Amino acid sequence: MRITLSLWDIGGQERFDFFKTDFFKGTAAVGLVFDLTRHETFENIDIYFDDIRERSGNIPIILVGNKIDLVKSIGESIQRDIVIQKVNRNNLIDYIETSALNNINVDKLFETLALVALLNIKPRLGEIVDSNHFRFKVLLAGDASVGKSSLIKKFVDKNFSMNYKLTVGLDLLVKDVMLAEEDLPEETFEIIKNAIADEKKRIKEIRKLEKISRVVAEDSETVERIIENPKEDPQLMQKYKRKRKKKLFSIALIIIFALILLVFFLPSFS
Repeated sequence: MRITLSLWDIGGQERFDFFKTDFFKGTAAVGLVFDLTRHETFENIDIYFDDIRERSGNIPIILVGNKIDLVKSIGESIQRDIVIQKVNRNNLIDYIETSALNNINVDKLFETLALVALLNIKPRLGEIVDSNHFRFKVLLAGDASVGKSSLIKKFVDKNFSMNYKLTVGLDLLVKDVMLAEEDLPEETFEIIKNAIADEKKRIKEIRKLEKISRVVAEDSETVERIIENPKEDPQLMQKYKRKRKKKLFSIALIIIFALILLVFFLPSFS
């Protein structure tokens, strides 16, 4: 099973808050990252959690405790039982401790994000490529300097840079994840089947709405009135139905006229 992940890293500084409004939209799964050696980054997780729930609803979230490699030298500043309490209280999917420097659980993190995105597929536009290939937008959120960019770059490029650069605004990388079908939960294939069926219905509905919009737009001076969903405008729907009836009536007249011609003129040729 091929999963293409679009990996988004939003700068944690307050001046980049305006990005969140747009870039939380369409997200299939989120990794909420904090620094295991900086307690304040753990406390601020609640702010990001509330933002995500407000803008993206009940999408799957994994809590990520990064920089586990520093715990041995600096010491543990956040007790594990407190972290687990937060996971349970907020109904988060999982908790994973990582290190981009030592490549600890980096692949596991993104493979888990890919799997939970697949198990919670809506689907959104463009997520289904075919029955064996899916695309998901995955977001890493959290305070500045918790290592979001390092985790993504370690996963994509298998590289870790000691020359840290603060993410300015946002960063985006793309990487394919291959999930072995035998390792997927049994319900996965039923979920995929239902998602593909829903997507086909939605595409059919979109095409129908596009057709309505085109019919209404013909010979109209108020094309701007054609909204994203014409069915929500009774006047537009009424106009569409009138035009459709006229078209059907014209077709019927042509057929009747053709039949009359056949009845009157066919005997003269025989």
